[in-house]
Amino acid sequence: MALIAAAVWAMACGLCSAETVDFSDMDLRFVDAREDTGYYVDMNAVDIKNMNEATARVEIVKIDKNCLYLYTIAFDRGKKTYQILDSLVAAYDTKEKTGGSTVPLKPQSYAKGSAMETVAEYIYSPQL
Repeated sequence: MALIAAAVWAMACGLCSAETVDFSDMDLRFVDAREDTGYYVDMNAVDIKNMNEATARVEIVKIDKNCLYLYTIAFDRGKKTYQILDSLVAAYDTKEKTGGSTVPLKPQSYAKGSAMETVAEYIYSPQL
């Protein structure tokens, strides 16, 4: 019985899953780095709605934690906000998925000079 409980717990935590993140359809472009964190935009997943609103797939790599976060984010440059619409978390070295969510978060403000402002501005003027 204990073995079955351990197996169920491992499956619930994702320890039995070897699902990896597929980057083959992405055109990731480096945007910024702050200490051990890198910011990238998938230029194949940018949807510019108007001069202030856009949605993009953003990868944030925290190399010191061997972790990558892949987000779909809605940006509003007029309001200086971003909203994470969904997320995926994976180990950086193996690209093995470790978590994520499809539940949108509340919009958050970003500050002038912040990494999120840099990402939002990059979406409108990519350095090709």
